[in-house]
Amino acid sequence: AVLAQAEDVRTQRRRGRQQMGGSDDDEESEPEDDERTMKLLTFTDKHTPAETAAYMKELGGDDAIIYGDLWVGKPLHAKAFFLLMGAACLNEEEPLGPQILEKKLLFKACKGEADAQAALLVMLELYCVKERRKGLKEFGDVLKVLWERDIVDQEQIEAWIENERALCEVHPPHFSQD
Repeated sequence: AVLAQAEDVRTQRRRGRQQMGGSDDDEESEPEDDERTMKLLTFTDKHTPAETAAYMKELGGDDAIIYGDLWVGKPLHAKAFFLLMGAACLNEEEPLGPQILEKKLLFKACKGEADAQAALLVMLELYCVKERRKGLKEFGDVLKVLWERDIVDQEQIEAWIENERALCEVHPPHFSQD
């Protein structure tokens, strides 16, 4: 069931790229995925949130491939990405707030220190930019769930809100005009 779900996610993403004008004629043109995403996807259904958090920590976040780009020196952002795309397996067709609420135990188990929480906010923003544009309009609901369920501390949310360039500062290639 998990592998079928993963294939459905890949198919939805492929369709989204085609609708946005991207080519999908050959598999080689598709951005490479980091294998840790799939490892977490298959691990999560058979394990508790605490076990999943421990496994994610074991997998680490060094030199991660995120949306086809190599992210070096940003392990907290990579782990947040693996949480969203692998362990939580967010569905870009559905609103984010209810999905996070449904998987709140997983998100709480993966809650880290302030830097990890800030990374989660940035990666949620990147997810919205890349996967679910409607998510940007729903982000208030996402922040409410993150704060009310003690997944992200108020200070981190306020700092993220104050920094309009948070995503750009973390990974400038997503905003390069070259």
